[in-house]
Amino acid sequence: MRRRLVRCIGVAILVSYSGCSGDDTSHDSGNVTAGDNESSRDSGGGKADGGNGDSPDPRDAGGVTGGAPAPGASAEGWKSAYVEGGKGSHCNQTQAEMTAASLPSLTFGGSTLFVGFEQVGQNQNPIFARFDSGKKVYCEHHESEGPDGRAVGLTWNGGEVAYVVYTIVGGGSSLEGKSGWLSSYAPGAISGGGSKVSVVGKVNVSHGEIERATFVIAVKSDNKVNSHGPSGPVTVLENGNVEFFGGSAHKPIDADGKSAMDCTDYPFDSHYVFEQDLGALVCAECSNCKSQRPCE
Repeated sequence: MRRRLVRCIGVAILVSYSGCSGDDTSHDSGNVTAGDNESSRDSGGGKADGGNGDSPDPRDAGGVTGGAPAPGASAEGWKSAYVEGGKGSHCNQTQAEMTAASLPSLTFGGSTLFVGFEQVGQNQNPIFARFDSGKKVYCEHHESEGPDGRAVGLTWNGGEVAYVVYTIVGGGSSLEGKSGWLSSYAPGAISGGGSKVSVVGKVNVSHGEIERATFVIAVKSDNKVNSHGPSGPVTVLENGNVEFFGGSAHKPIDADGKSAMDCTDYPFDSHYVFEQDLGALVCAECSNCKSQRPCE
């Protein structure tokens, strides 16, 4: 397993990356079960940190308000921001309020992007918001179905594309079917469950819409989905490929997208590289595992 090479400029990690153990761990709520068991649903009830558990559905008042061209790719290159577990917010907040809530954010020119999650009743929905010179351009919910979803990491260079790292607890969300390498929570013969897994999304900055997304999961010995969590934001490599690191409670999904890697023991610290549109996998590897397509 290679050590991580940081290739982006100005990475702002607001909370230290977490190490991953052999237990099936809910990274942002602390729920832990045995290594081959599915993780329990994270904090679906109660008020999220910085959120508004009793507020009306934000889609009625704080959805997309417009669009605008991106500032343009900066000579500074790609930057990243990440908060382990994400930060709670809501679409009626101002730029100053989102900043005060410590959401992962990046600014190029007069444009600032924020990612986080919104508590709506018993559910959590990931948000992606843009402000230009303090004025809200839009605030998008990238999924609003039953599974709890959070946006926890952001990578952007000021251009038309931003990459977002999410976590999602279960299948049946709008993050599925986005033509990514692994376009569903439980692909093929793998069956679903309630484990939290990782998702990497490609977002159009002009309108805030998610264009592509790929899941990254682990697979239990009974061929059910097991938990996988991000270790940080993605890195955009010099050739444009997208690099993602994470950790899982059991064997991570292999390069065929159908089966688990051949692994011996914990920890399972994984490394995936995708093409820039997230539609294909370049390579994958994990500590203590053999991959069908290891990274060189």
